[in-house]
Amino acid sequence: MKKFGSSLKKAILALSAVGILSSCTAPVTPDFTQMSANYAGILEQYQLNSILINIIRASSERPLSFLDIPSINGSGTVTTSPSLNASLNGVIGGLAGGPAGITSISPALNLSFGNSFNFSQSSLDNATFLRGFLSPIPIETAKFFISDNLPREVMFSLVIASIEIRQPDGKAIKYFNNPLLPEYPEFQTELYKLLSYGLTIDRIQDEPNKAPAPPIGGLPGGRMPNIPMPTGTNPSFAGMASPYGGMGSPYGGMGGMYGQSQPQAQYKVCVDENKFANFVKQEFSPGIFCKASASSFKKQGSKAELVLTIRSTHSVFEYLGQVVAAQNQAKPYIVVLPPSDTTHPRKAGENNQYALLVVRKNDPSNKSFASIKNLDGDVYSIPSENNGYSAMVIRIISQLLSLNKIPGSIPSSPGILLR
Repeated sequence: MKKFGSSLKKAILALSAVGILSSCTAPVTPDFTQMSANYAGILEQYQLNSILINIIRASSERPLSFLDIPSINGSGTVTTSPSLNASLNGVIGGLAGGPAGITSISPALNLSFGNSFNFSQSSLDNATFLRGFLSPIPIETAKFFISDNLPREVMFSLVIASIEIRQPDGKAIKYFNNPLLPEYPEFQTELYKLLSYGLTIDRIQDEPNKAPAPPIGGLPGGRMPNIPMPTGTNPSFAGMASPYGGMGSPYGGMGGMYGQSQPQAQYKVCVDENKFANFVKQEFSPGIFCKASASSFKKQGSKAELVLTIRSTHSVFEYLGQVVAAQNQAKPYIVVLPPSDTTHPRKAGENNQYALLVVRKNDPSNKSFASIKNLDGDVYSIPSENNGYSAMVIRIISQLLSLNKIPGSIPSSPGILLR
């Protein structure tokens, strides 16, 4: 009986320990910060891989396709399961009413954590998205990327499809920005000449024009004139307003008041005057300078005229596909953009220091900025080191894509999610 009482005491102590452990660990909840960080990391990698796979598709002249994740729903769980393990010795039933011998009892508490999420994918292959995706990039959008931190040669290489020099006699020379063409070095030579001249995108202020007076009392029936607004953006100018003046109001004020129109903010690709201004004046008409008036910009003189063709976001993907294709052809060629006068030194000592985009095929290295597997089984990756401007280019094209995600381009999330 003494031994049985000792065993019973062990069992009571063990059960008490299990209860204490259960009560101490009950408030444990999933780490929301960690879960959010995991979701953000997954979305970042998803976006990088989506951009890279479409660049690879463009390099093979395959159609582009974009998917978006408009929403994510996540949940986290914690499961606790206390248990009691005991070792029994003795012969049960060998003696009438004889208890089994309990030699050891060990309490245990099993914890299991889990988190899961579900998401919906929406296709961007619709008319609303493609209309902006295939339209020329507005000049004011390109202006956003002209800064001290972003070399001008990178931005202009991405957005300029061709450079055309038109002479007064009608003759024209056109340089195409395509690294797969044998005359591509001529384009780079012309681009860097323009960069040395001070090629940039500048905001100009057009002189305000007096608003034309509408009919007294408006149209018959008290209706206001139906003023058509521009549906697209001119490759050279943007920010056009109503011909009746004002910003947002057809008559430049509240309630259709008459008055002077507001100055209109416009942008143009132009040249800042610098030490090479005399060379510019000898070759081009005066309208090429940023400080030139709008009238002189439109006027054709006895000098050459500069015409730049601006890409669409789709054409930027096509161009980057050509850059990748050039690296994988029989004679590999990496597009390198040497620093212009205003470019700050970067990544000193690295290989491919000024390469526009570096994409490796079946690279054995495990360190990569982004990596995807193509339909042909080959793995294409952007290295995390010695990648030149690759990360910067991916960031730019990601922002260009985001500007095309206007209301209606991303289908709404489904009302019912199936798990």
